[in-house]
Amino acid sequence: MPNTTVETLTATNPADTERWSALVGRSPARDVYYLPAYVRASSEIEHSEPVAMVAGSGARRILAPLLIRPMSAVADESRVEWLDACSPYGYGGLLNLSTTGKVDKRDLHCFLEGLHDWCSERHLVCCVLRLHPLMCQEEWFMPVQYWQNFVRIVFRGATSAIDLNDWDSSLDQPKGLRRDRCADMRCARRNLRVTWANGEDHDAEASLNLFARLYSQTLDRLNAKVFYRFSPSYFSGLAAMSQHLGIALVWHGDEPVGGNLFLFGCNYGHGHLAGTNQTGRKYGASTLLLVEGSRRARQRGCELLNIGGGIRSGDPLEDYKRSFGGPSYRYAYVIYIADPERFEQLCRMPNAPWPYRISTPLAHTFPPASSPVRCALPAPVPTGKTPSLLARVGSLPASPPTGDSPSLGDHFKSIKSDK
Repeated sequence: MPNTTVETLTATNPADTERWSALVGRSPARDVYYLPAYVRASSEIEHSEPVAMVAGSGARRILAPLLIRPMSAVADESRVEWLDACSPYGYGGLLNLSTTGKVDKRDLHCFLEGLHDWCSERHLVCCVLRLHPLMCQEEWFMPVQYWQNFVRIVFRGATSAIDLNDWDSSLDQPKGLRRDRCADMRCARRNLRVTWANGEDHDAEASLNLFARLYSQTLDRLNAKVFYRFSPSYFSGLAAMSQHLGIALVWHGDEPVGGNLFLFGCNYGHGHLAGTNQTGRKYGASTLLLVEGSRRARQRGCELLNIGGGIRSGDPLEDYKRSFGGPSYRYAYVIYIADPERFEQLCRMPNAPWPYRISTPLAHTFPPASSPVRCALPAPVPTGKTPSLLARVGSLPASPPTGDSPSLGDHFKSIKSDK
């Protein structure tokens, strides 16, 4: 096994941030989720330390953006505290700093060896890596039986994307839109207009404030928990992403009725947060916003716009996402357990937070050995139903503090498909 070197970069240190950005910028597989500005903004959600851990041998190194999280829970009337690490919300996972495509087993072994040492030095119980589905990173850990002594892997479901190369130039929209989405667009174009701002624009702060108000109203309507609400500092952190952030607002006359935040990388765009009010839902604002995000991503040279998945397999939200006619991908995360004894103790706590759950399966049970593993999933048969959509655009469902779901991900966006 080649010698492993480990480097830690902190997103709050200017010198580290400069090196971190340079490493991401030189990678042929770079995406927005790996940038220090994004990780720094995400640290506001969990009050955690934003870092990048770089490990591997020689030129074949891997970067993992991570949040070091102070965790606590009450067990037997006493408070238990510990530390762990996880990828920020989204589809960051691991960044191959040298090539695109699947990472060689030896290189992945070398990275995991470095990750073990890194976690042990910091007394972290475990590290959760949310894998990038559009890069098919779950295939790096195939066959799952081979890796079962190193990690636990959990397949969460499907996430959908819009193929920006399959474009209807005459209508200036994705070619694969289902009939109900086309009806949304006709209604929206008659009644609504879209404005756009980038994070670097002079009016970005005003646009973000309008969006934050719409988003908050959406959560009030849904009676969402405090966990799903973001502080003003989170939105300020997103503004620091400059040209990587897009802010789309939809207007009915002089009234803002919907909004969507988009993140842009080199090859992929990502829906991030969205919200609409009653008027927006009436006139198809959600579909108009995603089409506008697709247009902007296409202009930037992106191949796909990731729009996320459903709360559970086959639900109306997933059907809505797939009705844009693009490919679907498999989403998974892996848990590297640095302290197995401590991890199992935490799993035995009543109401243990994610990912400390006894039900978290070992790698070899996901999926069964006889099941084929594919990057892209087949498109479903259209149902024609109009869903009520309660999830974040760019990912799988949110992970409430109860641990019911494995991802921080979808923080209760409301995009309601409109008739």
